[in-house]
Amino acid sequence: MFDFELSETHDLDNFCRQNYCKPFQVFLTALQALLHRYTSQKEIVIETRTASESSDSELFLASIENSSTFRNLLDLNQKSERLSSNQEFENILLEALEPKEPGLTPLYRVGLNVWDESIQLPNESVSSEQPFKLTFDFKRTNKKFLGRIGCNIKLFDAELLSRMAEHFVNILKSATNKPDQLLSGLTLLSQEEHFKIVNLWNDTKVDTPGDGFIHHWIQSMSKENPESPAVELDAQTLSYSELDKRSNQLANFLLTVGVEPDCCVGIFMSRSFESVIGILAILKAGGAYVPLDPAYPVERLQSIWDEMNSPILITQSDLKDKIGVGEVKSLCLDEEWEKIESFSEEPPVVELSPENLAYVIFTSGSTGKPKGILLTHGGLNNLTHTSNRFFKVHKKSRVLQFSSFGFDVAVWEIFMALGAGATLCLGTGKSLFSLLTLPRTLKEEKITMALLPPSLLNVISSEGMDALETVIAVGERCTNENVKRWAPGRKFFNGYGPAEGTVTVSAYLTNAKEPSRPLGPPIGRPLENIEIYILDHALNPVPIGVPGEMCLGGICIARGYLNQEQRTQEKFVKHPFRPEGFIYRTGDRARFLPDGNMEFLGRVDHQVKIRGYRVEPGEIEAVLNGCVDIQACTVAVKTPPGGQPYLVAYLVSANEESPDIINILPILNQKLPSYMIPGAFVVLEKMPLTPNGKVDRLALPEPKPSDFQLVSGEGSPGWLKKFLRS
Repeated sequence: MFDFELSETHDLDNFCRQNYCKPFQVFLTALQALLHRYTSQKEIVIETRTASESSDSELFLASIENSSTFRNLLDLNQKSERLSSNQEFENILLEALEPKEPGLTPLYRVGLNVWDESIQLPNESVSSEQPFKLTFDFKRTNKKFLGRIGCNIKLFDAELLSRMAEHFVNILKSATNKPDQLLSGLTLLSQEEHFKIVNLWNDTKVDTPGDGFIHHWIQSMSKENPESPAVELDAQTLSYSELDKRSNQLANFLLTVGVEPDCCVGIFMSRSFESVIGILAILKAGGAYVPLDPAYPVERLQSIWDEMNSPILITQSDLKDKIGVGEVKSLCLDEEWEKIESFSEEPPVVELSPENLAYVIFTSGSTGKPKGILLTHGGLNNLTHTSNRFFKVHKKSRVLQFSSFGFDVAVWEIFMALGAGATLCLGTGKSLFSLLTLPRTLKEEKITMALLPPSLLNVISSEGMDALETVIAVGERCTNENVKRWAPGRKFFNGYGPAEGTVTVSAYLTNAKEPSRPLGPPIGRPLENIEIYILDHALNPVPIGVPGEMCLGGICIARGYLNQEQRTQEKFVKHPFRPEGFIYRTGDRARFLPDGNMEFLGRVDHQVKIRGYRVEPGEIEAVLNGCVDIQACTVAVKTPPGGQPYLVAYLVSANEESPDIINILPILNQKLPSYMIPGAFVVLEKMPLTPNGKVDRLALPEPKPSDFQLVSGEGSPGWLKKFLRS
């Protein structure tokens, strides 16, 4: 139960007189506005009764646009824009819609009752048999309105209902005060809730040690622990003093070929001591390193190289001819190190600011080609120090470098280890990508910290790993099964973060004894010096428990996209709560839990994650559309019950014959990395479309066994078979 204050009832009565409407119509409009703000849905259906329990019900449909005002919606309700007051018509609709839940209609889930003073409201407001998910009752009594929210107790708790009642009253007061404002402008949150989710939960400011540049900090680690192992590979080690000396020599050489602040420098190497030396040297010279993964197709590598405008390519002799660099110099560290040794062992003096670029990561792009994300020294420095404090990385830690250098998690692994004075364990491809040898590597090399994708954690055993202190699930949704398997006996974190947020922005320490959540464990709270907001389409903060788009602020966010100004302006927008600065719109859906932790809900667009890699289906579709046999295509992700997501390509032939998948696969392998190769190809006569001409993704059929090709790509179920065989 909740009361309207006398002043609020007085204002409502005055509004009704001035606008020639009834309280019922105002309540209805306010409820429609509330539900629209909660759900972002544009079609809101509410069942109403206005006289007594025996009166006929009416169904009101609200069609809401972003430009809708409260007065617009009220005018429609005054004109009785109802679906039907005819029970027979409603029954026909229900029969056609085939409700799948007993006692719950798919046509409407919310009821509104405005009773006259002669009706006694029932005492019980909640029930497990409630026919609606929500029922709002209002009755005038003692010169005031009394409100009550009834619900199915399986779906709502008392705290949530209390907030909902408060939000309804806030909407009503704001609307009757200024009815011509947009629905998105109506006051929804109380001042207390607004302060909590915007300010209190983002009160993360902490001073970081050092001068703000992580390569300077690593240099100090070298002076403190000169003989400690910085990098380990195949039982050989590179000490901190040797790492510092050799990276200084290479940095001084890079200055002679034109490397300067904000200059992109390509590094195209297999995992080795030299690859780590090269990365650190580029930072010391003031440049931004751009990792080029040798596992990528040549065409993709060439596209990235052509985009970055690098003055030099740092590589190795067996890779140098894979990329056409034109007149730009290729420096093969395994052949030309004698030349580098002639340069000074002292660090170069380069003027930098935290806003200068530290590295550029290329990820899948919706335009059909990779896009480069511009990450700063400030973000990299903060990532390193906040991670080392939060995850308690120490000088005796042994951090596994699992991810390929072209994946942003590798940035996290490298600098978290070196920034703590710990040992970065590179392993080898064979020791990391085999179901049999990866657990052995974790045990024999006494790895204390590993960052691994949940899909991999599902298929390797956690037994016998006594040295493994910390595991962080990264790149994709963490499951309850992951927690049960990996949390006992160690710290198991669920990490979250997009590449545009400098790898990670939040993490949650799981507990195997906690009750399982339907969507897996939360993703935690923002880490130090990071702001996380969950906003609606108009960049308003959404209430606790309500889904919205996750947006990032603070030092962590990227400067934008390389050579993509329009895309940058779309995703990096003016900060809604600070006079200066920007926020990054992640495109991820999330909601705040009452304790301030966040729950990840999925995507607002069609981007997906496959084994932790970001995949834009549009990039795959662009390649498929270039095949002569394809008239139309779309790529979707499918997730079998209890399984891992995989990619499905739906194709419409350009002629009477079905497309030859055997001819298409080499084209995909030439242009796309393995994790972007679909695992199934479904040939359709025509693409299912919605009434507005877009692909109807809900109508895309499930693949049949015959649709699965012998594909070894990581975007398919076949990646696991490949992993098992290795």
